[in-house]
Amino acid sequence: MNLFILLQSVTTNLEQVAPAPAENYFSLILKGGWVMLPIAILSILAVYYIIERTLIIKKVGKSDSIWQSRIVELISENKIEQALKFCFDKPYILGKVISAGLKDKEDSIAEIEETMEVEARQQVSKLENHMNYLGIIASIAPMLGFLGTIFGVINIFYNISQTADLDIATISDGLYQKMICSGAGLLVGIVAYAGYYVLNGNIDKIVTNLDRDSNEALRAIRLYKKNQNAISLLKD
Repeated sequence: MNLFILLQSVTTNLEQVAPAPAENYFSLILKGGWVMLPIAILSILAVYYIIERTLIIKKVGKSDSIWQSRIVELISENKIEQALKFCFDKPYILGKVISAGLKDKEDSIAEIEETMEVEARQQVSKLENHMNYLGIIASIAPMLGFLGTIFGVINIFYNISQTADLDIATISDGLYQKMICSGAGLLVGIVAYAGYYVLNGNIDKIVTNLDRDSNEALRAIRLYKKNQNAISLLKD
């Protein structure tokens, strides 16, 4: 009889100290409150813009030395129409910049250079589309997370003032739920911040390569113009 009572007592104590079942991440996120909704929307937008800009940058900013050398070669051989056609064979920024200069081949070198610079600025501006959104998300997401935590703390102290209940379990449970907002906001902000600077770094590399490669094409155009002027003088 005593043994039975002892076993029953041990079983009861084990039940009392048994750990609470672990919660999954989704249920924890739901406990963050309504602030988690805009944070979730910002996270989706951040991932979308990062993927979309990455694909665009890789597509139009690719450096193809063989393709570029062929264009310069065609210009040097005074085959402007073929060079123009070759420029449009690829979606690269460099091709659009060179083609802008070749279309104005009858203008002076200074005007051709200015045309290419304007086209280069326009193309780089297209690369930077939506980049400002990533910067905004990187700033706003942590603020929203902090705002959600503040609302949670206000709610906890309001409940304490109404019930006069200072139970540490209730307070800690409410706090950890509201800290989820801060964690989620910081995570989204870090992702957007990292994506913003990595993509900007890739754009800077493209701009550097574009300056170098377009100058090489411009030298070939100058040579073409000299040849045309020489031919005109011989005809005269």
